[in-house]
Amino acid sequence: MILWWAFLTSLAFLTRLPLPRIQRYDESIAALSVIFYPLVGAIIGGLLCLFVGVLIGFYPHANSGLVAALVLTLWTYLSGGLHLDGLADSADAWVGGLGQRDKTLAIMKDPQSGPMGVIAIVLVLLIKWAALEALFQALLQPMLNGTSWWPVFASIIIVPILARAVVIGVLATTPYVREAGLGKNLLAGVTPIRVWVTLIIVALLTVLLVPKSAILLLLVWLTVAAMARAAMLKRIQGCTGDTLGATIEIQEAILLVALALAI
Repeated sequence: MILWWAFLTSLAFLTRLPLPRIQRYDESIAALSVIFYPLVGAIIGGLLCLFVGVLIGFYPHANSGLVAALVLTLWTYLSGGLHLDGLADSADAWVGGLGQRDKTLAIMKDPQSGPMGVIAIVLVLLIKWAALEALFQALLQPMLNGTSWWPVFASIIIVPILARAVVIGVLATTPYVREAGLGKNLLAGVTPIRVWVTLIIVALLTVLLVPKSAILLLLVWLTVAAMARAAMLKRIQGCTGDTLGATIEIQEAILLVALALAI
């Protein structure tokens, strides 16, 4: 049962889905929940695919830009804007911190978003929308002509999986700088065997879902993760929940761009 509660914990934290009450929660469950992050990404992707399927079923000639906007809206709703909040806090802190570790961490804890945070959110959402629009424009018409829907669905599913899997890799290789916080509890769950098994499964899923783009996506995924980790280590000598959330958002945006360019 501990796996079930850990799964529900990850789902409750990373989404806004209605869930049964979590009857058991402690540090061990919080630690174990991190291994389910990619699965939560798959659930988000699956719900987005269901939405696209229903939408195109009722409105087969819907404008690709409108479809992209609706998908992105649902995507943001499902995650509750959690990672966008981390992106905004990180952007404000990186600019306002002026290269100073303590000042960066202090700004990151400020609940108010400054101009750089707003700019970061707008840019990331704009990039996501443009990439989704390009994907739908290229793939929706062939779908309507009888081609398999799988390329569209596979593209939508794999991105949130990869973006959330990166949290496991970063936590396993990067100190957590806060004295308290959810990230501190997650550290106990990123044992070497769990990290390797999870990341290998995610890599194999990438090859299975998008075989033609798998190598490109995995290279982009690893490169963005390495660059984000390097930036965290250079500025704050570790990671926080906000920087992990920012990494998820940046990963999603860049992975979508990679898929759109690879069509």
